[in-house]
Parts: sequence; structure tokens; C-alpha cells
Amino acid sequence: MASLGQAIERQRERGMSLPGATVSGNDLHARFRPTPPGSMRALIAKMLEGTATSLPWAVILCRFKGAVPDDAVEGPIERFYREAFTPGSGGLVEYWRDASLGAVDIAGSKVFGWVEIEIPRDRAGGAPSSNPPGPGRAALIDYAVNAVKRGAGDHALDGLLGPIAVYTQNWSRDGAPPGVTWETPGWFQYWIDGSADGTGRVALTPPHNGNITAHEMGHVLDMGHDVGPDLTTHYRDPCCIMSQNGAFTHPRWGVNFGPAICLPHLMQRNWMFKRRVLVDDGDWLSQPNGITVPLAPIIRPTARANLGMKLAFTGGNGNWDYYLEYVVPSEWNRGVPGAPFVVVRRIVSIPGSGDHPAYLGAMQVPATSGPTAEFVEPSGNIRFRVKLTDLPGPIVKIHAQKL
Repeated sequence: MASLGQAIERQRERGMSLPGATVSGNDLHARFRPTPPGSMRALIAKMLEGTATSLPWAVILCRFKGAVPDDAVEGPIERFYREAFTPGSGGLVEYWRDASLGAVDIAGSKVFGWVEIEIPRDRAGGAPSSNPPGPGRAALIDYAVNAVKRGAGDHALDGLLGPIAVYTQNWSRDGAPPGVTWETPGWFQYWIDGSADGTGRVALTPPHNGNITAHEMGHVLDMGHDVGPDLTTHYRDPCCIMSQNGAFTHPRWGVNFGPAICLPHLMQRNWMFKRRVLVDDGDWLSQPNGITVPLAPIIRPTARANLGMKLAFTGGNGNWDYYLEYVVPSEWNRGVPGAPFVVVRRIVSIPGSGDHPAYLGAMQVPATSGPTAEFVEPSGNIRFRVKLTDLPGPIVKIHAQKL
């Protein structure tokens, strides 16, 4: 994403007076005095000082007890995690800086390993509920933590989020048929359980990539799964890391990365630029002809338009807010199929699970400034329309009207 634009917007959020669309790089260097002088990366880092929350992680590369080192298996995994958590690699440090719009900084993360855990692979499968019972993800993470503390001391993980315990196998035995999952009869007790454990810790099994890793990190940062138009089914958003839809192949490692974080999650986490979201508390519903608003992609903070919309709805079916976001196939969303489009979402409260962004539908942005596309959201009986403009950004006009 356009990191300098994010840094400028973060400074404006803090109340710093900066000129409009013609901010001079020389002026910024003179004002913020980065080290080394003239470095754009140093300038961005300097501008984000005090605005980004430092959240370094611990990543633990785990080898089962008695396992022989195998560079053919372990080498690519180690290279990926060590590089992806290193600033400047274009990996997860940059992902979280960009996807959080400069609100999160995971630089300072540490990778430990390979550490030998206290059980062999043939005892790593299953969960406490399986027959026979197995360790499950919580115990697998415990084993990783214990191994680090044995080797590096009880305080080795202090100040670090996670940990993320990395394992090289999905199964505690060889011979798993193609397509088998933990739900396949007869295989649950052999499954090496990888996911977030609900207490801020993660276990990861193959495939090892930026898409899965960022998704599980998102859970630790208190983001739940997105749901679909039925307000129930998980993983239904077409372009959000918490649905893991719309990834691309990262050229450096040849593994999946992205997509970015959707507008409702950004607003839930207080990461979105507040001054760049149009918020209407419901007046738009009383307008006979609705409202028309300019909208630009979140990743284009220099555009002279809103970067998001939040429209309150009150009706016979209940009360909620609509969230509108313009998504273009660029940056961390470069793998999103079908973009550019404008996505319509809301947030739904699921008993026992909290508040989840819900994808309701999308409008394909026309290729030229003449035609319009529309989406009718039946729950509120609302028509949304989108029209491309000739303004730089790109910028679309959104029309919203109660039918």
C-alpha cells in the first residue's frame, strides 16, 4: 500500500498541519529529519513513530523429539519465517504496517529454533476429545514454549506476542490420502492441530505462507471470521484476510499472501483513518433521492474523496450500519478476483462468538464513466449504485437510497 500516504494521513489524524495533495518530499524530510537523510523508508518510519503500536511476535520452529534434521523440509520453512518477519523483506512486517494503515508495527519479532519438543511425532496427533486422546493445539504450543525456555531461559519470550509454534507435519503418521482432513473418519486422532488457540497463541502446520499466518495473527489481534449474506457462514468475504479469500502468490517465496483487511475490521480495531470515513447516522434514509458520495480505495489516501462509508440503518428488520469499501486489485489485494468493485457489508453479532463483519454483496465498477452498476440489499430494501468518475484516485460516486 502507499505507505507515505498512510504516514501523512496518520500525521493529519494527530492534528499536524500538512498541505493538501501537494505535500513536498523535501519538506517532509526537513520537518522529520530521518536517519539516514534522504531515505524514503526512514522518512516513513520516522513519521509513524508514536502512531504505530509495537507488537513484536515470537515464532518457534519446532522439531519433534528424536526427529532427524531434514533441510529439504525444514529449509524452506525456516527461510520463509525468518525473512517474512524481517523488516524490508516485503513480508509480514510490511503486511501488518500496510494492512493496518500504519497502526501496527511487528518489527522486533524473533524467530527461535529449531527447538526439540518433548514428544515424538507419533504422539502429536489428535486432541483431548479424540479416541485415543491427543495433545491438541494448546499442548503443542505449550511444548514449543517449554522447549524455548529450556534452551534460552524463562524470560526468552517476554514482551513478545504469540507465540506462533511452527510444525512441519500435518499428521502424526505417514500415508494420509490426498484430500483427507481432520473430519475424515478414522483420521482425527492423527491430525496435528494447527490454529489459534483462543488465548493469544498459535500453532501452524503446512502449508506455511503469509495468508494463513496473517489470518491466525488476526485472531490474536481480536479479529473474527467474516460471514456471508446469510449472516452465519464463515469465510465468505471476497477480499479480507479473515476470510482468506483473494490471495496472490508472493514472488519472493512462491507462497500465498494477502489479501488486506476489510473496512469493518479496520474500524473495529480503531485502525481506520477516522477523518476519511463518511459517517451518516441515518439522515440519508429520509432523503427522497438518497445521497451521493465520492469514494476512493483505502489504499489511495491521497485521493480527494472518502476512503470508506458508514451509513446507519433503522427499519422494521432491525438496526445496523452499512459499510461501503472500494476495492481495487492492487497491493495486498492484487489477487482479489473480479475487482474493482464496491463491497457492501454490515456487522452482525453472533451469540457466543461476538461481532463479525458480514459480506452482503458487491457492485462491479464499470470500466468507463458512463454506465452504472447497482446492488439491492433486501434486508433493508436499499439500492446502492456505483458510477466511475474521471477524477484521479480512482474515485467512484456511490448513490444510496431507501426503496
